[in-house]
Amino acid sequence: MSSGIQLRSDLTGRIIGMLVFVLGVGLLCTVFQIAYKLFNTNPAAALGLPITGNVKTDPTATAIGAQFGALILRIVYLFIMSIAGSLISQSGIKLYFSALKGATPEVLSHHITNPSQTPPSA
Repeated sequence: MSSGIQLRSDLTGRIIGMLVFVLGVGLLCTVFQIAYKLFNTNPAAALGLPITGNVKTDPTATAIGAQFGALILRIVYLFIMSIAGSLISQSGIKLYFSALKGATPEVLSHHITNPSQTPPSA
């Protein structure tokens, strides 16, 4: 190793990063499982309305619209949960690699710590 390269690794940060990543992936798996169940049910069961074909006992258009709005809200919640799961996974990956802190070349670290100076030409 040359004197310009520093290696630093933080085991605790890497473990926490892996745990946060696994938490995010678990949340994504849960969202996909809920969505799979929701999209494989028949429409009457998804809306929670008993449709028999009898005009007098079937639900009204208002009840169908209210249940459809609730179904759309569930789909929006699933979308938000999937975004949250992917952001949690991303932060776990960032935490893991920031704790890993691989090799940092001297020229790059010098330029970052002192941006007013230009890096030396090769």
